[in-house]
Amino acid sequence: MRESRRTNLIILSALLMIAAVFAAYATLVMRWFATPARTENPATRKASANLAEARKEFRTRLLDCRAHLRLSEALWKAGRPTDSFYVLYAARQLFSKETFRAAHAEIVLGAGGPAAGVRTRLKGLNDPALSVPIHAQTAREDPASPEGRNSLEQLSLMAMGDENRSGGDAARLARAALEELYREDPRQPEKLAALAGAAFGRGDVALAYALASEALNKHSDHAGASRIMGMIALKDRDLDAAVRWLTAAWEHNPDDLYSAAKLAQIYDKRRADPEAALLFHLALYRQNPDYDDNGPIERRIHEILDSRRENLLKDAPIESLADRMKLDDASLRAEACLRAAAFKDQRWIDALGELLDDDTEIVRRNADYALFQIARQKPDAVRARRDQWLGGPQPLVRIRALNLFADLDGKNAFPLAAAALRDPVPAVRAYAAVMVLEHYFMAIPEAVKLRARYLAEERDPDALAFVHRFSKLAQ
Repeated sequence: MRESRRTNLIILSALLMIAAVFAAYATLVMRWFATPARTENPATRKASANLAEARKEFRTRLLDCRAHLRLSEALWKAGRPTDSFYVLYAARQLFSKETFRAAHAEIVLGAGGPAAGVRTRLKGLNDPALSVPIHAQTAREDPASPEGRNSLEQLSLMAMGDENRSGGDAARLARAALEELYREDPRQPEKLAALAGAAFGRGDVALAYALASEALNKHSDHAGASRIMGMIALKDRDLDAAVRWLTAAWEHNPDDLYSAAKLAQIYDKRRADPEAALLFHLALYRQNPDYDDNGPIERRIHEILDSRRENLLKDAPIESLADRMKLDDASLRAEACLRAAAFKDQRWIDALGELLDDDTEIVRRNADYALFQIARQKPDAVRARRDQWLGGPQPLVRIRALNLFADLDGKNAFPLAAAALRDPVPAVRAYAAVMVLEHYFMAIPEAVKLRARYLAEERDPDALAFVHRFSKLAQ
């Protein structure tokens, strides 16, 4: 009897333990279901999707300037401004000025829309007053377009004039047009900036301040009003206030070149903080690659990037290079490749091989160089990847690998160049003809014949244009 009771107690205890465990498990499950799923920001998700699509297009159309610039824009909007710069810079070197400017106007600036048609009516007008209604229509219908922004700028410049002097009609009409545009759409930052900027340009700082204050009272994040406040702060030599206002203006309107230019100058020249200035330099280059502030802006960007990456990686331990090759900053990935070239350690061969397909030319080139340096000590380890890289699906890898093995193997790589001239991707054929065949093998009679046959058989116009542009033999 006593034994039976003890058995029952044991069974009861076991059941209670099972129930307790089940209750705890059920609680965890219910909490898991009750916890809202993490959702990615829609804008971030869209930027990531656009970047993936741009990368795919870029690798499919390597000889199309628009594909390069679409990749640059996608990188910028995905929060990778340094990579965006390097892609844009490389495209500027790769394509003719006319081709690059047309693609830049279309892809980056968004030119060529309906506003461009309206602006054709400006041709042949000699009286500035007659241009006012055309500029006003352009600014009203498409203020965010490059044509719309330029029309607002022209109206603002005309409105700065003295209405009582020669050309006063244009000044009066432009001022009235700006006032009407602002009344129609007081939230549009460029319209307020144009109106208040005209007042500021005429020396009426009080009116400019009043207009900006009124807008900020209604909309605290008004980009145009913030820009005007920044202009006034600069006039008063209040750098802290200027930085605060201009930063607010640029953050709410990244196409605001005035604010970007002033912030770049303040950080770079007055505060000796080139790292803080870099983003604004990059923003200026994106909108206007020809921008010059006592020197080409691209030169200053290169100086800052070169100095920064050397400082950041000069003491990097050897074990950290693999991780640094995966950073979101092309400048740092490129420097990591150079560090790998200095160490010549074969552990990085595969990581460097992946970087032959990088979005940016500077990283691809440095990865190629690093592999060449490693191969000088461990040639078999690099050559073991030859078929994988030359026969793989990535055209950028095939291009760079061909250059690498031509460097390594000299005349023995001639059959590889000959095979590349039959590649299904036009860009691979064009690069093989100019950058490899001409560079390494023109002393071989068979190479001369092979090049002539390639040019006779090539049907892709972009490939032929590339060869004509870069071939020394075609000049």
